[in-house]
Amino acid sequence: MSKSPSFDSQVFDAAVGIAETTIAHDLGRVPLDAFILNRTTTGIVYRGPTAWSRTSIFLRASTATTVRLLLI
Repeated sequence: MSKSPSFDSQVFDAAVGIAETTIAHDLGRVPLDAFILNRTTTGIVYRGPTAWSRTSIFLRASTATTVRLLLI
């Protein structure tokens, strides 16, 4: 079995609307990916068209919701 590399991550809650929503983060780098751990409504949450940065990610949802995100 090979050892997994370690990486920084961040878990937090964020409100996501139907329009592209800017969500600030504290990773200090562009996240590799975002995982939804939980959400308050049904619907789909997906990346917005804007490229992610060292300080923000951009998400949209089919219905407004609050999500718990894991950024890696």
